[in-house]
Amino acid sequence: MNIYLISVGNRMPRWVVEGYEEYAKRLPSECALHLLEIAPGHRGKNADTARTLRDEGQRMLKAVPKGCRVIALDV
Repeated sequence: MNIYLISVGNRMPRWVVEGYEEYAKRLPSECALHLLEIAPGHRGKNADTARTLRDEGQRMLKAVPKGCRVIALDV
C-alpha cells in the first residue's frame, strides 16, 4: 500500500524531517510513505488569505495520484 502525505510547505525544520523519517521507518514493510510538498502561496501583509488557501487546496488535490482515497487532516 502506498500512503501519500501531501502538505503545504518547503524547507521543513530538521525535527520535522527526522520525525517523518522515523514514522516512515515504523510502518509495516507493505506500506510505503511518500511525502509530497506543495509550495506555499504568497503570504504577505496585503495578501488575500482566502485566495491563497483556495489555491493551495486546489494544488494539493491536483497532486493526489489517481485512484487514491483522500483523507484530510486538520488541526
